[in-house]
Order: sequence, then C-alpha cells, then structure tokens
Amino acid sequence: MLVPAIVIAVSAWWLLTGLALLLVHQSQKVAHRGFLVHSILTLAAWVYVPFNAASNSPIAVAGGFLLGLTIWGWLEISYLLGYVNGPNHEIYSGGSSTWRRFKGALATTIYHEATVVASVAFLAAISIDQPNRTACYTVSVLCLMRWSAKLNLFFGVRAFNDRWLPDHLHYLTSYLRLGKSSLLLPISAILGFLITFQIYELADQSSVASYQLSLNLVASLMLLASIEHVFLLFPVNEAALWRWARNEDSEVRAVKQKS
Repeated sequence: MLVPAIVIAVSAWWLLTGLALLLVHQSQKVAHRGFLVHSILTLAAWVYVPFNAASNSPIAVAGGFLLGLTIWGWLEISYLLGYVNGPNHEIYSGGSSTWRRFKGALATTIYHEATVVASVAFLAAISIDQPNRTACYTVSVLCLMRWSAKLNLFFGVRAFNDRWLPDHLHYLTSYLRLGKSSLLLPISAILGFLITFQIYELADQSSVASYQLSLNLVASLMLLASIEHVFLLFPVNEAALWRWARNEDSEVRAVKQKS
C-alpha cells in the first residue's frame, strides 16, 4: 500500500496546490466564482464525511483523504482570498518588539485559525468512533504542519517565495523574518521527518490493508510538508513545480509595486 499512497498523496498535493495558486491570482470576479464552486464541493464533502468514516475499505480510505484535502483547500483559499483571515490588514510598523509583532501577526489570521480548529474538532467528533478517520487525520496533519511553517516564518527563515501571495496579502511579509533561519526551522524539519517515518513504520506493522493505506497516505502528506520546511531552509526554486499555475500579470504588478 506504500506506493499507491505516495502516488495519490504527491499527485493530489501537486494538483490541488497548483489549482489553489491559480485561483487566488485570478481577477476578483473569476476568483469569487471559483471559490463559490469550491464552497459547494466542500459542503458536499462535509455532508459525505460521516458516511465515508463509517466505511473502512481501501476505496473509502482514499476517498477520505481526498475529502480532507477538499476541506483543507477551502480553508486555505478562503484565507488567501481574504474572506476568512483576521481584523488586521496593516503593514507592521511596531518596531523590534517580538511580542508586539506576534500580536499583530496573530491578528492577521485569527479568524482563519479559529475556523481551522473548529473544522478539526468537528471532524474528530464525526470520526472518533468510526473505522475510517483518514479525513480527520489529513486535515489535522495539514493544520499542525501549517502552524509549524507559520511559526518558522515568524521567527526566521532563509528563503520564502512571496510571489505566490496575492497582491492584497503582501502586508503579511512585514511580519516575517526573512534571510536568516532561526534554530526552530531545522528542529521542525527534523521532527517532521522523524514523525513521518514513525507513521510509515506503524503502517508497515499493520495487517489491515485499509488502515495501512490510511497511515501511508497521512505519512506521505507529512513527508511533503516536511520537505516544504526544507524549502524554507535552503533557497530552492520550488515554484517551478507549479509553473503552469503562475499568473505572470500578477507577478509583474507585484514587482512594479515593490519598485
């Protein structure tokens, strides 16, 4: 079950990430329509999650993984489009105080974080007594690894591709520390890889095919998230992976604004 899990996880991660990047860099009208379509799909995913969680066939496990990605995609896109973020939309100008910068950064995303926590809690409540918890595991891993990435961006990373941020979110870069990595980043990456391989080991020890697939899918997703941490540690042109999703007009506008 390892190879199918890796193929599913990598393919879904690459495709859905690219589609999200493509959507958030469209015109407001196109982005709004795309988000509306995604919202309908996400609502359908929420409705189907209880039925999916009750089935532990390999097909249901793979379906639970995709349901989790659909729900997470909505959470991410709603933030990137500015629909669910926080009350603070200002460039940071509070000086060198880490605590003041942290409060300002948290205020840029607090509504989004609350929505993520509520989503994970709801998925856990739905799945806790069910044989297939893949959707809950998927969103939980993405939530924890995204929090790790955000904390690392706050305390310091060597590289960050801010070209993927929509124009209306470029104020976020003022809350980041770029150019030098903090000690937290290598520790986070190493822990991510260690936990990933621990989950792979648990999957290998299982004799139940569906449970094995579920753990392999989650571990593969965590592996990708850990690799993304490495992208923050070393200058890597990861943007080439989604060249087809790039909006050149948006990038030109961003460069002009910075100049």
